[in-house]
Amino acid sequence: MDKYMDNVLAFADKISNNRYLKAISNGLMATLPINIIGSIALLLAVLPIEGWKNFITSINLGGYLSVGYSMTVGVISVYAAFLVGHRLATEFNQSAVPAGIVSLFAFLMMTPLTTLEETTTLDMSKLGAEGLFTAMICGLVFARIYCLILEKNISIKMPAGVPQFVTDTFAGLIPAIIVGFIAIIISWLFSFTAYGSFSDFVYQLLASPLQSLSSSVGSLVFIVLIQMVLWFFGIHGSLVVGSFITALYLPMDVQNMDALASGVARSELPNILSKSFYDLFAGIGGAGGTLSLIIVILLLAKSKQSRTVANLSAVPGMFTINEPMIFGLPLILNPIMAIPFILTPLVQTLVAYLAIWSGLFPRLSGIQVPFGTPIFLNGFLAGGWQIALLQIICVLAGCLLYLPFVKVMDKEKVKSEEQAEAMEAAETEGGKLTADGETV
Repeated sequence: MDKYMDNVLAFADKISNNRYLKAISNGLMATLPINIIGSIALLLAVLPIEGWKNFITSINLGGYLSVGYSMTVGVISVYAAFLVGHRLATEFNQSAVPAGIVSLFAFLMMTPLTTLEETTTLDMSKLGAEGLFTAMICGLVFARIYCLILEKNISIKMPAGVPQFVTDTFAGLIPAIIVGFIAIIISWLFSFTAYGSFSDFVYQLLASPLQSLSSSVGSLVFIVLIQMVLWFFGIHGSLVVGSFITALYLPMDVQNMDALASGVARSELPNILSKSFYDLFAGIGGAGGTLSLIIVILLLAKSKQSRTVANLSAVPGMFTINEPMIFGLPLILNPIMAIPFILTPLVQTLVAYLAIWSGLFPRLSGIQVPFGTPIFLNGFLAGGWQIALLQIICVLAGCLLYLPFVKVMDKEKVKSEEQAEAMEAAETEGGKLTADGETV
């Protein structure tokens, strides 16, 4: 078992510390401010209140809100290309901004052109969700080439006394030129293929199959299962799977927002699953769906330790911070709580999916809510009162799962606490408590 755990820990450590996966995860997470700006702009633009619609129309604000969305989420791949390249260069301790710039240039070179009324311009559809995988690839490949050239000291050396920013600029000049022309040549070569561009090639061969995979609830359940097994053994499973969640499911949020902005009804949005779905339902209150556990303990448990931990964890748990519960109860390597701890996020995911799939609850619009937004408020912001209600239902489902196991755990803890109190009382009286409970 020890050898097996060592192998699991080593593998998980490699995944969570992989430079390329960290660059993707951190780079896409860095787009959160832009996503939130676009999400709020879209929400205000399509808010289904007649008085509000008339107001923004009368002051000519509606068009600017739409432009705000188009310049943020609508071109999310532009930001992602720069930020993924920037983060990768940071991982290799190289100049991050030039690496981000050459990654962005490479991405724009890989984006197909389109002609509109005799004007040739970039295909805007490839700057949004459809270009996100191309942006990630360009950020990784071209930023890495840039860093590699710098590592080989292929650069212009400036004499001493020259300002540092000038030295840094000239140091990255040759690597940037080399990377830029590599991107130009690759773009030119793909113009001779049936795909027409590198972006279309990636979308057809990589993006579409991966999005088909991520549209399956079984795939999400499997990812969450891996996450929870790692958590049970003390490994931060959310960090391990976070890169995959962001890469696979963020494009589905963007697709939903694009559809909503174009006038598609909530019931007709293309995706049920998305990153916002994962954030809202795959473990409400944190890994393990521990908000349900806190509620059950506070309502039914008699153990002083359990109630103390639950009281201390209640407020952080409402903000999806559950380390006090995981490490304080504890839940890690706790054989009694293993089953509900692992299964609760899976059940909550399936309950939410079936509720939305059946049409009883609306699909998520893809609006991004910042991490740490209080539970139920985040559901309300992401999808209205119906989604907040669905979160409550999922929390109740988690309570039912935790209930019998909490009773078993509580019985053992109460017995242990009573024995400890009896031993302390006996020692106070000058006696000593034996193993069978007799005072001598």
